Amino acid sequence: METMRENLRRSVLLDFLLGGTLIAGAVLLADLLNPWAGGVLAGAPIRSGLAICLYYAHTRDTDKTAQLARGVLVAMISNVFFALTLYLTLPRLGFVPSMVSASLVFLAAVALIELLGAL
Repeated sequence: METMRENLRRSVLLDFLLGGTLIAGAVLLADLLNPWAGGVLAGAPIRSGLAICLYYAHTRDTDKTAQLARGVLVAMISNVFFALTLYLTLPRLGFVPSMVSASLVFLAAVALIELLGAL
């Protein structure tokens, strides 16, 4: 039992460190090259792919891992609406109202996908 907990802690710590590195890399890339390149890195499925791999390594359960992948898919679809809302509202509303609006749109998209049973 203790070994499973230790493995989970290591997996979470590794995901946290790699996720933080990815975010820092995206910000650095945006600053050094251009914001578009940083956005592409930030939106790449590197972190979610790693989370899926680490979860499978921890559980060895393909059904549960598939459910995690389904959640990632719902989030990625909803992220399109989040990013689109930010893109359209930032010039008009400013940063904070745009982030709030985009977050609400994201949550609404997740709820709609679940309500429709689309995935």
